[in-house]
Amino acid sequence: MVSGITVPDAIYKLFGISVATESIFLKNKANSFVRNQLIQTVREEGVQRAKVYIKDLSQLDVLHNALLLDAIFSDTQVVKRIFDDRGYRNECSKTIEKLLCGNNNISGIALQSNQVQIFIDTFASDVDLYKTRLPNPFSTLPQVALGDNTGILHALLINSSTLTSTDSILMAYLQRDFIKAKQLCEYLDDSVLGIKALKQSIEIELQQANEFDDLLDQMKKM
Repeated sequence: MVSGITVPDAIYKLFGISVATESIFLKNKANSFVRNQLIQTVREEGVQRAKVYIKDLSQLDVLHNALLLDAIFSDTQVVKRIFDDRGYRNECSKTIEKLLCGNNNISGIALQSNQVQIFIDTFASDVDLYKTRLPNPFSTLPQVALGDNTGILHALLINSSTLTSTDSILMAYLQRDFIKAKQLCEYLDDSVLGIKALKQSIEIELQQANEFDDLLDQMKKM
């Protein structure tokens, strides 16, 4: 049975945020997860226009977890990979622990201290992210506070002491010049907080670009 819940309705139900008045960006992020098929939806034709609903109530858990993880990594493809790749999720859990453990706020975003460690431990466990809702460690979703194209990881890097080494990388990344970003990353130390995750995100984007180029080449030969 169709849920009857639209994506904006789902966000309000989960986080109490009205995307129409508080964060269009959050709605756009959620729709990105619809486009990459992490969030399953159904389309119902109407008299004037079609309506899109989340497929069923289980998608509330998926959307909840996706938006929490996007708040940190700010990349929908990275988030989708976390859901499906256990090894990659393990790597990301180390980054999350370094970012959040023992902090009351990060990049100006207040954390719910009683939820942070539970979030870290739950994410690092074997729970199914498609079925189990992660605790919310944020007092306010970072996407609402930080705005377009910035997650906690990027904000932290921008404001860190490694700015002189990473500002040009982040600029290239945000401009989607992933080849340049990879070249600039080559000599950075993976032990610096956030660098390894940034490199992994760049690699994912480059791989997808190469796969798309291969597809175009195949189509040209048909």
